[in-house]
Amino acid sequence: MKRRSFVATAGLVGLSPMATSQDYSDYTKDPRPDVAEGAWTAGGPDGPVFAGSPVVSGPAAEDICILQPVQRLATGYLEYAVEGGPWQRVDSDNVGLAPLAEHVLKFRLPPLPPGKWIRHRVVARTAGWIKVRQFYHGEFKVGEAQTSEVSRFRTLDHGAQKTLFVVWNDTHENSETLKDLNLLTNDYKPDFMLWNGDQSNDVHFENQMAGQFLSPGGLAIADKWPLAFVRGNHDCRGPAARSLVDFTGTPGDRFYYGFRSGPVAAIVLDTGEDKPDDSPYLSGMGTFQKMAREQAAWLNEFVKTDWFREAPHKILFCHIPLWFDHPRIPGSKSNVASNIRDLCGPTLVEAGVKLVISGHTHDFLWMPKKEGQPISQLVGGAPNPKLATWIFAEATSDALHLRMSKLDGTIITDVTI
Repeated sequence: MKRRSFVATAGLVGLSPMATSQDYSDYTKDPRPDVAEGAWTAGGPDGPVFAGSPVVSGPAAEDICILQPVQRLATGYLEYAVEGGPWQRVDSDNVGLAPLAEHVLKFRLPPLPPGKWIRHRVVARTAGWIKVRQFYHGEFKVGEAQTSEVSRFRTLDHGAQKTLFVVWNDTHENSETLKDLNLLTNDYKPDFMLWNGDQSNDVHFENQMAGQFLSPGGLAIADKWPLAFVRGNHDCRGPAARSLVDFTGTPGDRFYYGFRSGPVAAIVLDTGEDKPDDSPYLSGMGTFQKMAREQAAWLNEFVKTDWFREAPHKILFCHIPLWFDHPRIPGSKSNVASNIRDLCGPTLVEAGVKLVISGHTHDFLWMPKKEGQPISQLVGGAPNPKLATWIFAEATSDALHLRMSKLDGTIITDVTI
């Protein structure tokens, strides 16, 4: 058998008649005659690439991500500089391939020095394929380089004598509430901001996620300070919820982690859904009980970390309260928060955690520790501007001072621990 005949015959094995009908050596047979040669078949030609401000997420100095929303298929790289030092390049390498994304470019920085100002910018190009001859996706093309504006933030410092932080909760895509929270936060100028769950109303479409989690309403919410992201139960819902890791930048891309800012050591735990895994509402799609056990095992080791043990103030941030019995949302004995309370509670108490900050109930409540509740708990947040609250705090080695207020400045809770 001639070699050419053998190859042609081998190529037919196991293929359908439709699959074998296309002869890619014959340029007269065009699989998409309706698409002109040179037309874009994926991506698009040049145009504005950026779609909002970058988000600095991490928030530990050794584990910072910068996420840049884009408005068309794009590729690119990040440049950063420590203080007045030279620009250094970061490529988001994916097994040898530069990034190619339709909604957000994500860059994980190398470990950074603590307490330093970091300048950063993104260089991006539009990207896509054009048809060449009979090949529908024939040639890859990129546009002219576009450079974002330079932003800067300061890395957190374990050794700082004081730290300021802000907590948002249950914003649920309410544009008026988000705008007011952003103004208040910019006035306060925190060392870090923590977004404590239910950023979304549910997560259905990837093309909406940058507006839900990165630049809501076009706001620059976290380009000047690191953002600590906490997943809420609504952020677990919808088919695109599985893409959340692409729009966030937590340590190890997990939704449970720890970090330190001055005298504050923070633990973030993921309370998942507010329903048990066997709830008919979840249709068998939840594996949160397993996740709770994984977090408990991680926590048992994490609390042995030197910088955590030595911190004067230890705080747990989680979306669903560990202790609550609300008229509208009675305490459950089978959801993930109750599992975490049972699995992690003894570890948290032994480790010296003195406060839990959470939300979920869309109202506010200060709960000093008492019998059956060994850790104080502060609950706040709501999407309605009339009910919305924010928490702003200052910690020194001697005291942790927290205030929760409405958006009009009315102080609801003022406590010192």
